[in-house]
Parts: sequence; structure tokens; C-alpha cells
Amino acid sequence: MLASRHSRSIILILVIFVLAWLPMTKAQDKGSNKVSVDKSEDAKVAEEPEDSSKSSDGKSQSSVNSIHNLMEELRLANKQRKWSETIYTEEGWKMHGTSVKGRPLIYFTCGDRNENTTLMLSAVHGDEITPVYFGFRLVSWLKGEPDLCRDYRVVVAPLVNPDGYLRKKESRVNENGVDLNRNFPTRDFDELATKLWKTKFKSDPRRNPGTQGGSEPETQFQEWLINEFHPKKILTVHSPLNFFDYDGPEEDELRQFTKEYVESCKLLRAAVKKQASDYNFLNYGFFPGSLGNYAGKERGIPTMTLELPTVDASKAKTYFERLKKGTRELVVYKVKDPTTYSKSGSSPK
Repeated sequence: MLASRHSRSIILILVIFVLAWLPMTKAQDKGSNKVSVDKSEDAKVAEEPEDSSKSSDGKSQSSVNSIHNLMEELRLANKQRKWSETIYTEEGWKMHGTSVKGRPLIYFTCGDRNENTTLMLSAVHGDEITPVYFGFRLVSWLKGEPDLCRDYRVVVAPLVNPDGYLRKKESRVNENGVDLNRNFPTRDFDELATKLWKTKFKSDPRRNPGTQGGSEPETQFQEWLINEFHPKKILTVHSPLNFFDYDGPEEDELRQFTKEYVESCKLLRAAVKKQASDYNFLNYGFFPGSLGNYAGKERGIPTMTLELPTVDASKAKTYFERLKKGTRELVVYKVKDPTTYSKSGSSPK
């Protein structure tokens, strides 16, 4: 009987031990499963997209592919125009953001950081054909002008509105139906942009400013270029009105800018005018949401709008050749530094 009790005691101890041991083994199994899952997820992340890989020049593979696809679209679209395909080389481009339809917003920089920086924009309106050639040809020309790239910095965005240009039927506005030269967030935008559009322009869809200043990715791209590179001069290329327009600080703004700065901006206009004698120089005025208002008036950056004579693609090369001297003059001219602050609260660098 004593042995029997002893056996029952041993069995009871073993049962208690087993019951205590089973939960521990389950917890270990669960933990071990979790570790293996985490490892597989890490492996998955590590294998993930080729987008994060870098090309030899440091660009992500996705941006390289996007630029390649854009150039292919341009070659196809411009085949009938018989422009040299050499202007669509894929080397040297950078991108910052994408258009409404996801096309890359590209730019080219010539020269290192420099106080004398010029920003050039073209094809803001997609149905203005000759500025497209002008912008891309400008980049290929700069690549052959090492002195300019050595002593100055030039930033070129040759196709601000790729969606408008690459539509089956080219369009002035972007994919959202917004005029990109009426969409800048100027101080008078909220009060006047829509009002003026409805009254003066009878709600013309070609001049729709959008419901909010700076709402469009292509406008934001231009803003970024200005804020990133601090240009001292801006040239924007349009067509077909055949003139130069100037927006910048005037004598009535001497409280903002020194007399010397205002005078140097006027001398810039005169210097370019001398080299581009085929064009009339007008004071066309500016509109709520326009680049001339945003950069020239509010920030005091001398901003010149070049209106090429026509949209005739066959004349694009002639227009560029005639303006090479004027373009060089714009690049090399050094505007004096302003010594006071603009109304926006930041120095117009």
C-alpha cells in the first residue's frame, strides 16, 4: 500500500511537470515562427523594386526609365516636324516631380553653383510648338559652350507642360485644364484671378487660372526651380506674338530695392534688346497668377518673356539661331545684388 501511494505521488509530479512544460514550448514555437516571418518580410523588402537602384550618375532607375520614355514620346511626336533627333539625347537630364499624367518634369543644369544664375523655361503652353524646339536646342547648344558652363550657371526646363504638348491635339492648358501661366500663387490670386478670368476673358477655358494658386504640379515645379536655384534672371519662351516683354523692379519700388539694382535690371533689358533687334520690346503687363507677376513683380527677379513670331515648326531652327547672341548676353550679364528685402519677406536672391 505504501508503494502504491509512492507511485501515485510520482505520477502526480510528472503530470504537473508536463502541464507546466507544454505552454512554454508553445510560446517558444510561436516566437520562432514570428522570427521566421520577420526574416521573410525583410528578404521581401530587400528584393523589392528596381526603382531604388541607382544608375552610374546617381539617378534612380525609375527616373532613368521615365526620362527615356519621355524622349521616345518626343521623337515619335516630332517625327513629322523633321527636327534633329540629337536634341533628344537622354544624357544630363534631371527630374523633379511629374506632370498630372505622370510624365517626368525635367531640367538641365550647366555650371556649378554661381551667383550669376539664369533660369530658362519653355513650352509652358503645350500648343506653342516652336518654344519646344527652342528649349531642347538650348540645352544641346549649352553642352557645346564650355565657357558658359565654366563661368556661369544656367538652368533649363525645356518642357514645362509635357501633357499639353503630347496630347493628340496640342493644348495650351495642362491635363487638368489649367493655364500654367495664370496659376502661380501671387498675392492677388485669391482676390482677382477668377474674377478677371470670368470678366475680362469671359471664362475662356484656355486661360483658366485654376481654383487655387499653385495647385498644379507643373506650377509647383517652376516654383521649386526658382526656390532651389535662386536665379538672378529668368527667360520664359512662348509664341506666337513676336515680342519681348519685361517684368521686374521699377523706379516706384525703390523702397524694396536699391536704385543700383533697379538700374542694372533695366540695363539687362537694354543689353538683350541690342542683341535681339528683330523683336519689339513691350511692357505687356502681368496678370494674377502669371510668372511675370510672381517672379518679376513680387520677387524682383528680372523676368523676360520671349514671344517667338509663329508656331511654325519649320521655322523653329531659324528663330533659335537668330537669338543665340541675345541668349548669350542674358547668361553673361551680371545683375547687381539687391540689398533690401522684398515684400514677401525673403531676399530675392
